[in-house]
Amino acid sequence: MTRSASQQPATAGTAGILLPPPVYPLLAILLAEAARAWRPLSLPGLGPDAWRYVLAAVLLVASLAAAGASVLTLRRARTPVEPWKPTRAVVQSGPYALSRNPIYVAFLGVQLAYAWARPNGWGILLLPLTAGLLYWAVIRREERYLAALFGEEYAGYRRQVRRWL
Repeated sequence: MTRSASQQPATAGTAGILLPPPVYPLLAILLAEAARAWRPLSLPGLGPDAWRYVLAAVLLVASLAAAGASVLTLRRARTPVEPWKPTRAVVQSGPYALSRNPIYVAFLGVQLAYAWARPNGWGILLLPLTAGLLYWAVIRREERYLAALFGEEYAGYRRQVRRWL
């Protein structure tokens, strides 16, 4: 289900996101690579390289598919994907019926796929940091913005759908 805020002008404020959300997992991956160069942290118990690569590839494809489906769902609802543009609708269909932030969940999946493929334990250890930065720097701002813009419609959506999964 997708509803528009027709009473809101298209130029209504934005969530005030400081950095594009993909920057956070990218920085974590770069930090993990730097930490790996300084002190490698292996991932025990992943088995032969072939299985590790298969696992990483499956997770990467699933994450990219989820992100792609999320983007398409937003586009169909005629609301921007970019969080620095005014939102036009509370999108509750597709991946947004399962998670309020499916693109950010996909970002974490990409980071985990990277960690398994390398293998780099730092990439896994940095997952909570990435999730925390996405929450504090992006999601909290978006949630305040959407609550102010859509009121009870967004509050109802929040009650029905989890933030992550």
